[in-house]
Amino acid sequence: MTPIFFADKFLPPKILILENPKEIFHLIKVLRYKKGEEIVLKGLDGNLYLSKIIDIKKNQVTFEIISREERDPEIEFELYLCQGLPKLNKWEWILEKATELGVSGFFPLQTERSIVNLKKEQLEKKYGRWRKIISEAVKQSERKKIPDLYQIQKLKDCLDSVRGEGDILVAWENSELSLKKVIDSIKGKIYLFVGPEGSFSEEEIKILKKYNGIFFNMGPRILKVETAAIVALSLVLYEKGGLGLG
Repeated sequence: MTPIFFADKFLPPKILILENPKEIFHLIKVLRYKKGEEIVLKGLDGNLYLSKIIDIKKNQVTFEIISREERDPEIEFELYLCQGLPKLNKWEWILEKATELGVSGFFPLQTERSIVNLKKEQLEKKYGRWRKIISEAVKQSERKKIPDLYQIQKLKDCLDSVRGEGDILVAWENSELSLKKVIDSIKGKIYLFVGPEGSFSEEEIKILKKYNGIFFNMGPRILKVETAAIVALSLVLYEKGGLGLG
């Protein structure tokens, strides 16, 4: 699948221009696109446009818009992943795949069993990398919107910030209910909480219950944290019609 490219300029009535050197290199040198060929670009207005390459220069590629793409790759409801931080390589994989699935944003959580403990200067560098991973996944999946990435925070602080904004849904292996049994009670914005390696602690489960968390299990098998995050998201999307299969 050809990744989506983001236009840097729009010249009325129907010219889009790409100026990012890395994007130009990828389009022309890696994917071997040539003058006269067509590709989908994301315009400055967030819409997708089928466009034809009309000029290629070293620092600029110019496109003429042929038509606006009517398909909408975004899901119809807001779904946020509130993830207990696992090891960084697993977290970055979750960022990529969850973005491709269509999440609205990420709340990384410092929980009792989280392994990650970064200093401020390390964290700043990591956030730049994490945003790049999200941006690349947006291009790959041809989404219109870039998911939000919030600051790392403690579980209770996150719950305080989202309380009253939507439903708190918790993937927990000890729940007696499947998602199918609880999904009808979910009506609006969803905050999906998934634990780190080792799951949420007993005290954290008590806190989630105090905030009216709706608990569900994902079957009899114990899943790795990165698997659990993607399975939980996929289940929610399937039950709410967000996979675009209907």
